Amino acid sequence: MHLSPWWAAILVLAPLIILHELGHFLVARWVGVRVLAFSIGMGPILARWTDRSGVEWRLSLLPIGGYVKMLDEPESGEDLSGRFAFNRQPTWARALVAMAGPAMNILLAWVLYIVLAMHGSLQLVTRIGSVLPGTPAQMAGVQAGELLLAIDGQPVHDWQQVNMRLAERVGDSGQILLTTRAGSLQRTYHVPVRHFLAHGQDALRALGLTPPQPPILPIIDQLTPGGAAARAGLLPGDRLLGVDGQNLFTWPQWVDRIQSSPGQAMQVRYERHGKIAVLRLTPDSVVDEWGEHIGRVGAMPRIDASMVWPPQNLLVHVQDDLPEAMARADGEVSDVVTVTVRTLFKLLSGSMSLDRLSGPIGIAHIAAASASYGWMALLSLAALLSVNLGVLNLLPIPVLDGGHLVYVLLESWRGRPLSARVQSWGVAAGAAVMVAIMLLVIVNDLRRFY
Repeated sequence: MHLSPWWAAILVLAPLIILHELGHFLVARWVGVRVLAFSIGMGPILARWTDRSGVEWRLSLLPIGGYVKMLDEPESGEDLSGRFAFNRQPTWARALVAMAGPAMNILLAWVLYIVLAMHGSLQLVTRIGSVLPGTPAQMAGVQAGELLLAIDGQPVHDWQQVNMRLAERVGDSGQILLTTRAGSLQRTYHVPVRHFLAHGQDALRALGLTPPQPPILPIIDQLTPGGAAARAGLLPGDRLLGVDGQNLFTWPQWVDRIQSSPGQAMQVRYERHGKIAVLRLTPDSVVDEWGEHIGRVGAMPRIDASMVWPPQNLLVHVQDDLPEAMARADGEVSDVVTVTVRTLFKLLSGSMSLDRLSGPIGIAHIAAASASYGWMALLSLAALLSVNLGVLNLLPIPVLDGGHLVYVLLESWRGRPLSARVQSWGVAAGAAVMVAIMLLVIVNDLRRFY
């Protein structure tokens, strides 16, 4: 499934936003608050329709969120003694309304993870394909061919779980514990890391591990005209033998080296018509769909059409029944919440760079990349983003749901609400913070992709 980044972003984000606002809407109606308007999008209104209950449904110009407008006492021209106004509801009712949006996002993610688990999928076993030279894993002595069993004592059964466990260590310095098995022998490696992933890298590559990869020989079949490989003098039919003194045996080894060396000159040893020669090659630096800078040279390998990859012995079919899927969904949601919260703390403490933050442009590119792998990948991304949306909306920043909760808690503690002036100051400050964050992530995205 091929979608443009913006259509992919709308397809993923629109349901998350609608369901978030629907959570606020339903609970507000349940506790007796009069809802005046429900908007999908922000800014100028493009279309509107009023239902029998008096709710105005709106479609607005800017697809960056939505809102539910509720009756507030100063806006009421009726003598209702505030009966239907949000600000006149008891604190518990207002807290429920504020939490309903994030709760709906968490619930949606949980349901999506259940659907994914019950649908089932073929997963590549966590056998280590290769250990990249000069990386923490190589320094710790990790060996290719070992089966990865656990990270920091937490079991892993597929590469998605491996990436999630490594994501929990973003910004950390110290050691990551890898438990592996080779035959009947089980080992634990202490892999040293320093500010792990703090400046944005692929987690596996930063540690130095790759999954099993197809045994394609490093023979060039096609070159992109004007690409780095063609400019350096490589030709179709050349067999790549080594890079900077390191031997090459498969095409994935070559890809790993190129992608990890954007803009870095290297000495490439190759064979042409039985003669061995060396040339200087500098990979172009490009931005991939995840916003990371990688090397690219514009070369395609010669592939044996009879090769079957991956072989059956490297695949395991994972499919859960409903109870198992619910338990797996619990774990998935818990993992994402944990990673999100830890990442926020590391951003605030400075142990993780603000350059890692991504915004709507980055999400659009990731959504498009996920869509190219099919609906299941898109649903998995939607679940991940839904949890993130729920957690981030609980931050104690006025204008966010978490800010409303702070006001309610302060009112419960003081026995009376904060003054209108203080609340308006808080909202103005919160809006300024959110604008600053939005500008930061947009600048980050523009630097990555444009």
